[in-house]
Amino acid sequence: MIKFTPGCWLTPAIVLVSGLGCASSPETGAPIASVADAQTIIAIAQPSTRPIKIYKSRAATTQPVARRIVRARVAPKPVIAKAKPAPDPKPLPETWDGTGKCEGIASFYAGRFLGRKTANGETYTGRKLTAAHRVLPFGTCVRVTNLENGLDVIVRINDRGPFIAGRVIDLSPAAARKLHMTKQGVVRVKLETVAAWMAE
Repeated sequence: MIKFTPGCWLTPAIVLVSGLGCASSPETGAPIASVADAQTIIAIAQPSTRPIKIYKSRAATTQPVARRIVRARVAPKPVIAKAKPAPDPKPLPETWDGTGKCEGIASFYAGRFLGRKTANGETYTGRKLTAAHRVLPFGTCVRVTNLENGLDVIVRINDRGPFIAGRVIDLSPAAARKLHMTKQGVVRVKLETVAAWMAE
């Protein structure tokens, strides 16, 4: 064991001993005789002049960590389609109000209706140019044109009818003869209102 005396700067010293080295007596401090022919090499390194690198630990970064923002999905609002306004129903030919022109089926009535009172209080004879209509005011004059042969007649409304689907006017026998429709009984006609003086 090698003993270093105080005051010596031997901290960085490196002692290499080959064979047996010198030692001092632990009691007297006197050196002990070394072994003959023993080669002793003692190397004492001088203090190092190299700068000592001091590695400092890096401080923990304080930069904020980007967080992924998860947004809750909002359910889309249901799209409510606005209902389109229903188109005005096409008026039935049977209920034509006299505006413009109207086309439909015409018939004539006689037989058991002869001698009865019409809707406006007249006695029905069938010999006058009259007709029945569902809604036209009494006294309205209507030109009736037979679309099969082009003949026409002007009649005066004095009764109500006909109450059969598809039929637009019910003529007296006198008016039906003017249109040459007595054999067919029913024909397709065109209606249009006219001034009262035209019926005279």
